[in-house]
Amino acid sequence: MSLARYRGKRDFSVTPEPPPVKRSSGKTLSYFIQRHHARTLHYDFRLEVDGVLKSWAVPKGPSLDPRDKRLAIQVEDHPYDYGSFEGTIPAHQYGAGEVVLWDRGEWLPLGDPAAGLEKGRLEFELRGAKLSGRWVLVRMSKGDSAKENWLLIKENDDAARTGKQAMITELRPESVAPTAGKASAPKGNGAGSAPEPSAQDRTETVEGIRLTHPDKMLFADVDLTKLDLAKYYVAVADWILPHIQQRPMTMVRCPDGRDGKCFFQRHLGRGAPAAVKKIVVPEGEGSADYMMVNDIAGLVATVQMDVLELHTWGSKEGKLLQPDRAVFDLDPGPDVPWNKVIDGVRLLHSLLAEIGLVSFLKTSGGKGLHVVLPIVPEHDWDTVRDWSRSVAEHMARVQPDYFIAKMAKSARRGKIFIDYLRNAPGATTVAAYSPRARPGAPVSAPLSWTELRPEIRADSFTVSNVLQRLGSLQRDPWQDYANTNANQRLDKEILALFSSEREAP
Repeated sequence: MSLARYRGKRDFSVTPEPPPVKRSSGKTLSYFIQRHHARTLHYDFRLEVDGVLKSWAVPKGPSLDPRDKRLAIQVEDHPYDYGSFEGTIPAHQYGAGEVVLWDRGEWLPLGDPAAGLEKGRLEFELRGAKLSGRWVLVRMSKGDSAKENWLLIKENDDAARTGKQAMITELRPESVAPTAGKASAPKGNGAGSAPEPSAQDRTETVEGIRLTHPDKMLFADVDLTKLDLAKYYVAVADWILPHIQQRPMTMVRCPDGRDGKCFFQRHLGRGAPAAVKKIVVPEGEGSADYMMVNDIAGLVATVQMDVLELHTWGSKEGKLLQPDRAVFDLDPGPDVPWNKVIDGVRLLHSLLAEIGLVSFLKTSGGKGLHVVLPIVPEHDWDTVRDWSRSVAEHMARVQPDYFIAKMAKSARRGKIFIDYLRNAPGATTVAAYSPRARPGAPVSAPLSWTELRPEIRADSFTVSNVLQRLGSLQRDPWQDYANTNANQRLDKEILALFSSEREAP
């Protein structure tokens, strides 16, 4: 991203504006909004991208009302240091007039910002002195990249307002520059005064992580807030962390809670909390930075990101190309009774036990059950995937009334799909004790095989009741998982058992 246009429009021997110096962006991305009294009053909206400030002139300034679609005219990129500039641009210089730093803070792109800019739809979250919540920039038409017309729109979330409360530029005209201090803030209770702090401005700190809007509803049907989910993770940390640490992770983010739009994110992305760690994974012909959570602070940080589901790879850092588990996801067709699902998972458990393998059971938190087979990480992904496929196809062949090993939903009527496709590089499985973005806030809960009975269904355990369950257990149902993981091998005899039966692709 070039600063040539910025340089060409200014005489830096006259103007106090900062010179065109590009910097390297860190993990936290900044945004700035400057009120600019040039020929006409407007607000300059600036987002840090790749070391420069992508900039738009917003004639009417931002509005907190989602119905207000504010014209935003893209202008030349500005250097990062311009964000903190406040002062007067001299007469006869480009943009001559007074510049006031009206707002500043952190912005988090919801997805890849470069792709969003190219596509013409950039969704993001603001965490600033005056603006917060979700916003979107939508390009109206594609033309000269330095003079494109966009729309700046507030998303409908907890920070949205209507009527006079949406007129944030009038309610909060004061500067946020450090030198301005409190003296420039308006006084009194009439029009133009700063609004009183409200519940939506409250923050909480949990395990060193600052939670904004802690009372925001993530699961409205069960009154479960961001703070509730953060406290849940603190309580179950000893149970969940062994199953997610050192693993690449895909997260399901729901900025408007379970009832809103959700999306998957696996790349780390700039602006991610520091407690969410980077793990470099092979991708295509190169590599990519994925996300990883290794401690309680990382778990709480995912809540601040509005993450409702945690899905992990089947391999760990240091041996990403050698999986340390095989997963069979038993996914029943919509017409399959639950008793049949229970019988089916017992059949698979019996087969694995018969060939000398110890397997572990958990609810999916959705519709079915997961059978997890911890193994020594010594085979590549192709070997483990091909073997798990041969097991699934064997079960479908010997128990055709129960199982199917093909993905096509049209063929699943009355049957259970044994999904072996989790056993591939890049594929993930929802983590044990992770919530699901489903009604009731269910979690994927480990079970002992003796607990398998009709009254325990795939979504029986939830964020609200799983702690009571853990407190009542005499023994961790997965207590032997780590030891099994260290010693259980898929030897040559086991790998060869069903290979001759395998169907052609």
